[in-house]
Amino acid sequence: MVFAGTRKRGHFDLEAIEMATRTAAHQLGARVLEKLLSAPAEFEREVPCPCGQKARFHQMRPKRLLTIVGPITIQRPYYVCPACANGQSPRDAELDVPGTAYSPGVRRMMAVVGGEMSFEKGRAQLELLAGLEVTTKAVERQAEAIGVAMAQKEQAKVDGVLQLELPQILGSAVPILYLEMDGTQVPIVRRELEGRAGRVEGQPARTREAKLGCSFTQTATDEQGRPVRDEASTTYVGAIETAEEFGPRLYTEAWERGWSRAEKKVVIGDGAEWIWNIADQHFPGAIQIVDL
Repeated sequence: MVFAGTRKRGHFDLEAIEMATRTAAHQLGARVLEKLLSAPAEFEREVPCPCGQKARFHQMRPKRLLTIVGPITIQRPYYVCPACANGQSPRDAELDVPGTAYSPGVRRMMAVVGGEMSFEKGRAQLELLAGLEVTTKAVERQAEAIGVAMAQKEQAKVDGVLQLELPQILGSAVPILYLEMDGTQVPIVRRELEGRAGRVEGQPARTREAKLGCSFTQTATDEQGRPVRDEASTTYVGAIETAEEFGPRLYTEAWERGWSRAEKKVVIGDGAEWIWNIADQHFPGAIQIVDL
């Protein structure tokens, strides 16, 4: 149909053909995926229930999912526990889709665009680049969910620092390891500023300080003998939190970068008092350089 239309109009619309081909390929892929993911003919008649009893097979139930090749509907067994009356579908857990209508691949896409741009622009990019139609709110929710999961993972590592349970990071010696930290004011929505004093007395708060840190190595110098940061050696941490909370976070990053194996350790920062309090508390003995 597309080719016939282009011949009649007398020109070849390659973009239209590309998009039509992609749509057809996605539709075919969706049908294949639908058959692949639907439950097999044989399945358990009873499954464990969180209450400790056995949930019994109740019926086959459809589940609508948006995948990276388009929407599909899968059939999976649904179980109900006679003891607590709660229902479940173990197939959802197997496919990593409990409580969601989006496949893991689509959720990853939404998290990526939601973290790189506004949620509305992310929605538009998904439609243009992947042919996926999602709502702006769905992008927002997924980006926030991924953010929460990342924050929990990072906090678990920080808690390990506070409990002196960091694993020993093995590896070769690090000639020079640098740590640098700073803070910057970030505009925040009003609901996140309730109860906070402004930076100017008598004025409401409009921003919060985000504390940022980076770690990098240096093994060479330039023609003038000045140190040159090793390419692709920089890693970053950041959070909107107090200096007392940020110190262990930065120490965790330094430890993972090989702080215990560094032959020379350097902390760089401006004149802010909180920076040097962290340096004295968490990085004693390091060379301190004030960046004016």
